[in-house]
Amino acid sequence: MRCVPIARAGVAVLAPLLALTATARAQDGPWALTNARIETVTRGVIARGTIVIRDGLIAAVGADIAVPGDARLLDLEGKTVFPAFIDLTSSLGLASVPVPQAGGRPGAAPAAAGAEAPAPVGLEPYRAVADELRPAAGDVKAARDAGFGAVLSAPSRGAFRGLSALVPLRDSAATLELIRSPVALHMGFQPVAGRYPGTLLGVIAYERQAFYDAQRQGTLLDRYRASPRGMERPASDRRLNALVPVVRGELPVLFAAGNENEIRRAVAMAHEFNLTLTVVGATEGFRALDALKANRRPVVVSVDFPRAPEVTGWSYRAGIRRPPDDSAAADSAARRVIEGNAAAINGAGIRLALASGGMLRASEFLANVRKAIAAGLPRDVALEALTIRPAEIAGAAEQLGSIEAGKIANLVVADGDLMGDSAKVNAVFVDGERYEVIAPAAPARGGARGAGGGEAAAQVAGTWAVAVTTPQGGQNITMTITQSGEAFTGSMTTDMGTLPITDGQVSGRTVTWSVTVPMGGQSMVASFHGEVEGNRIRGTADLGAMGSAPFTAEKNP
Repeated sequence: MRCVPIARAGVAVLAPLLALTATARAQDGPWALTNARIETVTRGVIARGTIVIRDGLIAAVGADIAVPGDARLLDLEGKTVFPAFIDLTSSLGLASVPVPQAGGRPGAAPAAAGAEAPAPVGLEPYRAVADELRPAAGDVKAARDAGFGAVLSAPSRGAFRGLSALVPLRDSAATLELIRSPVALHMGFQPVAGRYPGTLLGVIAYERQAFYDAQRQGTLLDRYRASPRGMERPASDRRLNALVPVVRGELPVLFAAGNENEIRRAVAMAHEFNLTLTVVGATEGFRALDALKANRRPVVVSVDFPRAPEVTGWSYRAGIRRPPDDSAAADSAARRVIEGNAAAINGAGIRLALASGGMLRASEFLANVRKAIAAGLPRDVALEALTIRPAEIAGAAEQLGSIEAGKIANLVVADGDLMGDSAKVNAVFVDGERYEVIAPAAPARGGARGAGGGEAAAQVAGTWAVAVTTPQGGQNITMTITQSGEAFTGSMTTDMGTLPITDGQVSGRTVTWSVTVPMGGQSMVASFHGEVEGNRIRGTADLGAMGSAPFTAEKNP
């Protein structure tokens, strides 16, 4: 296993948080998991078998495996063991980036005289995610509790986003050893806020010109290496140098493309420049099956399902015509089409992996996978799409994705079939370290309840630091809330001034509110919907015509 250590910077900040939130500790020595039903994924099902873990690897697996004398026994009678899942659409460990200043990333030191100026955020094909990762313990635990053992971390916005890293979901403050880095160049069609390319047309032109320039740069470099005498040295341009292996098909590209037009544009660009391209997202893949099939590459399909009105031409092109007096029936029909997206892609003979989409709460991930299965995706295909197939796309199939001797011991222990309706994750092994998953306690009988007899309303009064990743870049906001029962008021202070909160409501752990944003004599209503997790809120902001954006909020002490 090739590992890349991350620098220790920021450890002092992370250590107290890790100490407070970790629910399991790393354990030394070998394990013997006995009497388990084992879904190996690549080598069938072992109805009753043993897995031996030593030094973070699977030392042996089978029905008749001798238990080493020094191993700790874990009797898994009645349990099923799966390979841990892999999410290829994560930004775990990456800070929310504010709107970039002209000349490069915020806070960056000015370039020295004669030095190459840093590129704006979102136009950095050389950006190495491995150098920036500072994973928060709560985020690691949330993903791991949903069955993930590793995530592919990359920035979620921009045209040239950077080089991703495959991250193991271990509790570790001092060091974090990556599974693989770099994995791929990540790209998208998002404009750069406040400067060129600031429109979709500009982004496409910028990306195409960059690839043409990289082709030329590669030719010049080859000529100079072959015969430097009498030839001027090619310019040292780290942006173009980073793209040379991309246009030669040596470094894969993971291209975020959700709707039909984005998918077709990405595939066309791959064909034009000979890119080894994997489409990521593909929430309208059912509309672009011909393009995805022509690409002859796997597809990473998000199960963060869009709302029906967000799907291109949903009321007609999906074969769904909204009855004038029955919008619920039309929405239900649209939902079946959306949830059947993965089944349609699989039915077209296209190999796929499933992913969270980056914005889906980890606790909701399995529920949406089960919806995709109910909509026609074969159960065994779904399991492969969570394990061995994402491992293949990430170039780590020899290390992850199945239960085989010699692979990393990333495993999920469940009380039944995780692809079924009610099974729950009991424990996750990452690099052979065991982490128990403790289900949240049910409300005590006779304890505090909401007005309707349900879970009591979460307490959200106080001051919050809100980070919203908008289509125009990151926004940092201070929010102050005063709560009365299930209602609240307050304000959000942004660069545009202080905006009053309206329609603030808390129902159990669900919280919703709106603000009206002035925009050049007009206004836009931004609606927020999130889930309270202790002193944190995660959710999505509906920005009207500007689309939607994920947000997180941290409560100030």
